[in-house]
Amino acid sequence: MASLDRVKVLVLGDSGVGKSSLVHLLCHNQVLGNPSWTVGCSVDVRIHDYKEGTPEEKTFYIELWDVGGSVGSASSIKSTRAVFYNSVNGIVLVHDLTNKKSSQNLYRWSLEALNKDSSPTRVIVSNGTAQTQGTWLQAPQTL
Repeated sequence: MASLDRVKVLVLGDSGVGKSSLVHLLCHNQVLGNPSWTVGCSVDVRIHDYKEGTPEEKTFYIELWDVGGSVGSASSIKSTRAVFYNSVNGIVLVHDLTNKKSSQNLYRWSLEALNKDSSPTRVIVSNGTAQTQGTWLQAPQTL
């Protein structure tokens, strides 16, 4: 078997916005029936064949790091999470469209992760009804 390129992606956002459900759906192709709270961090993996069947084909070992969503400003919480932010290739920021505070906190999550020595790519994922979705379309440009 050829070696796999490792890709580390953080999944960040407030508690209860659907990070664990999203990771489970991406890695197992099924909805997580009864998600529980993530304490610390949970890691799930997915093997992804990029451009399968072409000369540029490459297989990636994608690690999705579901980081617990406590937003506390205490330095102890941030320093505990900081260990997860090393050698990151990407960030998925998740918020709930029905919870405005979770959307507002995306900036704080982004700053916390990007203040480390890495420069990952960012993606925003919205969870909830699409009634207020237009409000957040500009969010990727402001992060």
